Amino acid sequence: MCLRLCDAVTGSWGKRFLACAEARNRYAGRAMNAQLLFTLALGFLFAVSPNTPAAELAPQVTVNLGKGVKLEFVLIKPGTFVMGSGKRYGNTDEPAHEVTLTKPFYLGKFKVTQEQWEALVGDNPSETKNRPNAEMRPVDNVSWEDIVKKFIPKLAEKMPKGLTPRLPTEVEGEYACRAGSRTLFCFGDNEVELRDYGWYDKNSNWETQPVGQKKPNAWGLYDMHGNIWEWCADWMDHYAEGKFTDPTGSAEGSLKVLHGGYAALSADRCRSSNRIGFAPTYRGRCGFRIAASLEAKDR
Repeated sequence: MCLRLCDAVTGSWGKRFLACAEARNRYAGRAMNAQLLFTLALGFLFAVSPNTPAAELAPQVTVNLGKGVKLEFVLIKPGTFVMGSGKRYGNTDEPAHEVTLTKPFYLGKFKVTQEQWEALVGDNPSETKNRPNAEMRPVDNVSWEDIVKKFIPKLAEKMPKGLTPRLPTEVEGEYACRAGSRTLFCFGDNEVELRDYGWYDKNSNWETQPVGQKKPNAWGLYDMHGNIWEWCADWMDHYAEGKFTDPTGSAEGSLKVLHGGYAALSADRCRSSNRIGFAPTYRGRCGFRIAASLEAKDR
């Protein structure tokens, strides 16, 4: 199993399991490592208990992609938040509306890097692949269809039972970016502070930068503002008024949603609620962050 949950989970119940496993090994004279038993047990937990309460789930999960390349996930717990800024920016209205997410999910701690893409897909389409430290820069020049058809199926082969990789919905993306905030950015309204949390036109030299160099938001997610646009699962559509629970977006459309902003854009284009849409075949200054659902599936 590629997942190293034993490295990601802390708590008294985990320590108790390790102690019991070690005692069983000594008693039975088995050579099986206790951490391996722990990993297998947690894989079984995900396989048979997709509805496990968020409080009992591993706060972080690390998946081994091979050749020493790993992909880290952070648990995002259910909750209610106000989506949208309630203002109009350019040609886009962002009416504020209340959204409730009832299910926990996992989201990438970082944007997917060129190293991670190449480890799974076998090539590197990025325009910045010849820049210094390119392996740690977000993969770019990938379309929505590239992600869905090339990256996600390969990643699914590496995931433990019960965790299904996918693109996040637009709602999940903004919810995770805000991390409990209601301000323009995850840290507040002062755009000067953005230099500490993300890459944008004032500090990036107008190109993407290696991930994880800035401060994370309150939920431990990095580069949620700027650096590169992130594809979402949804079709682009106007916000509807009212309160919503677990929305998945429009069933059809011509453009897929992206959020997060880009390294060459101004601070206001990197706000928590900023959104644009491109055709699912479009490539360019587009990357992504992977999500994972807790669902039972056959292996």
